[in-house]
Amino acid sequence: ADAESWIKRGDMPNVMLYGRPGIGKTTVAHVLGNHFLGDAKHDDFLEINASQDRKLETVRETISNFCANKSYVDSKFKMVLLDEIEGMTRDSQRALKRTMERFQNVRFVITCNDPYGVDSALRSRCANYLLEPIPAEIQVDRLSKIVEAVGADFNDSLVREVVDISGGDFRRAINELQACIFSGKSPKNL
Repeated sequence: ADAESWIKRGDMPNVMLYGRPGIGKTTVAHVLGNHFLGDAKHDDFLEINASQDRKLETVRETISNFCANKSYVDSKFKMVLLDEIEGMTRDSQRALKRTMERFQNVRFVITCNDPYGVDSALRSRCANYLLEPIPAEIQVDRLSKIVEAVGADFNDSLVREVVDISGGDFRRAINELQACIFSGKSPKNL
């Protein structure tokens, strides 16, 4: 419902998306980028995996330089995705707080598994959303479509096993399904 009002206004707040691994947090961030930036996404969207690039210099240089540069196509705003931000050092998170305040032409999307691994000052500068796992029936339906699309010989009960094994992690379910299809083994025999 909130995203619908953002679409109507043509603007969005800084957001923090949190929840278990494999439920679509990064995908949601990219969908927001696609919607709000369109063709400008290539130039006006910066993605940083904060658990891999966790240094203070990243905030001071890469993010600040991106934010300071003018949009290539005069987009209303630019976007920065900080994926897995709880992997970023506390000093880096504090520096990011100042960057978020300084640049009003940039929307930040922060993803994490554990919101308490994120500095409280950052959390308070974002609209916070818990993403729940995709319901099992929807996962089964989507995986069945993948099976059909690739022409694999994989029945619905095996698809259900893959979903059950994956415990709500849809990314893992897709990977498990792919492993089963390529190996010719059932989920229990992987």
